[in-house]
Amino acid sequence: MTTPTASSFVRHGDPAPRGRWLAVCWLACAPVGLPALAMAASDHVPDVIADRCPAPIVCPPTTCPDIAGPSVPTPSPNVDTASSTSRLAPGPRAPGWLLVTLLLALIAITMLPWRRGRKILTGERSPARSESRLLLLLAALAGLLGALATVLFREGMHGLEWLISGHSGSLVEISLALPPWQRLLLPALGGLVAGLILQELGQRLRGRGTTDYMESIAQGDGRISVRHSLVKALSSLVTVASGGSIGREGAMVQLAAMVGSLLGRIGRLPSDPRRLLVAAGAAAGLAAAYNAPLAATLFVAEIVLGSIAIEHIGPLVIAAVIASVTVHDLFGYAPAYRIPEFHLVSDWELGLYLALGWLAGHAAPVFLSLLERARHWFGRLPWPLAGRMALGGLIVGAISVYEPQVWGNGYSVVNTVLLAPWVWQALLTVLVLKMLATAATQGSGAIGGAFTPTLFVGALLGALFGTLVQTILPSGTAPPSAYAVVGMGAMLAGTTHAPLMSILMVFEMTLDYQIVLPLMLAVVTAHFTARRHAGVKPMYAESLLPRDSSV
Repeated sequence: MTTPTASSFVRHGDPAPRGRWLAVCWLACAPVGLPALAMAASDHVPDVIADRCPAPIVCPPTTCPDIAGPSVPTPSPNVDTASSTSRLAPGPRAPGWLLVTLLLALIAITMLPWRRGRKILTGERSPARSESRLLLLLAALAGLLGALATVLFREGMHGLEWLISGHSGSLVEISLALPPWQRLLLPALGGLVAGLILQELGQRLRGRGTTDYMESIAQGDGRISVRHSLVKALSSLVTVASGGSIGREGAMVQLAAMVGSLLGRIGRLPSDPRRLLVAAGAAAGLAAAYNAPLAATLFVAEIVLGSIAIEHIGPLVIAAVIASVTVHDLFGYAPAYRIPEFHLVSDWELGLYLALGWLAGHAAPVFLSLLERARHWFGRLPWPLAGRMALGGLIVGAISVYEPQVWGNGYSVVNTVLLAPWVWQALLTVLVLKMLATAATQGSGAIGGAFTPTLFVGALLGALFGTLVQTILPSGTAPPSAYAVVGMGAMLAGTTHAPLMSILMVFEMTLDYQIVLPLMLAVVTAHFTARRHAGVKPMYAESLLPRDSSV
């Protein structure tokens, strides 16, 4: 067998192979170079890095004489590399955003062919590639500014909670600290104020473009009204801070998408690249809200764009990564939900997770139908918007007098269910009342997301199913918290009809790989079961239909 030479990697008559040899050398050492760069901020280099590249890869001096230099000695197999490196003094730790920026710059420079590099240096660049580079640069900026917008909304919500109730933090804890009459009236007052903001300020403003980022991407030209978006964000801030049963992620993603649209207009991008920039901003907002950059990218690509082609998904990845790094530098990194250590007790237990997926696939259309009927019922009332939203808040307040756990998006309640078992009566009560409170809040016209409430319903449905399994089969099955985590993904897939995003979202929010196998089985089962209910539209269908297939 003949050994390939440098000429075998170069097309006939190509006088400039140096760029390709740089790429070959970079890719050959990438499995070692990337972990080494990632470990630059730590105090030692693990043994696996020294073992995976025992000998350096040197480019042939005949093909790249300008980078040939003194050979690097091969480490002896008798030398303990890890022990020798552990004696080195630890250096200063580089920030994460700097490492990410340097890594992306190295990849871009190394993979750039020399001929194309000369054209760029001499000013001979094609308009299409210049526009593509501008789009990627603006996507990175949208990730940074979109993350800061979500942080500003989150801090504003905490400040408003303190002004309203004198407390800040978990809305459930705030409701438990309030007397019953305040739990009754505070959501109603918040709904009234939020409705007046939309009714008085929103109707007086005139702006070009829509305020729905999904509609702007799927059907529009990427223009989002800044003034209307800010008014809706302010209304959502009041609703969430006063105890409305709705998610805060809706306003966060909307603000980040608005930033992307604004950058697209400042950069004077055409409609198609501007729509991609709006999608990148939405991915940044979702990644910042849930610490899930991969799932956020797939959410926008799978649900909104309907495409995972690299020319579409590239800006989304960059924006989601930059947004995640920004939030991690500000608040640190931790999974969104804390769960006990999970393991599959036995293989036959996969059949139980399949049954849970079937159950969630039938429960998801019921939840979506409840939300749709609530919107229809509130819309028929001959009241102004502020009156309808006040009524929705009053319904939430009346429910919270009996069960305070229905306040907010349910994040703290889900964490409690995952960490400590509940009796089945409490799970069933909170599950039913939370669905009614969410329907009252969203049906009345409140601005917010249904993503986190959907996770809430799935978690309690899974915990209820797991409690039943533990009662019938006390040995040989996982605890109810495992079924709660799987139920979150199954319910999300049943409502959004996006199984890949649902699997990755739950995995990134829990950071437990052992849950992936039963999660995949339950999610796919729930997806195909929910699709049998043809009369129920999936979540976000109103914003996406009719779909524009030109993206």
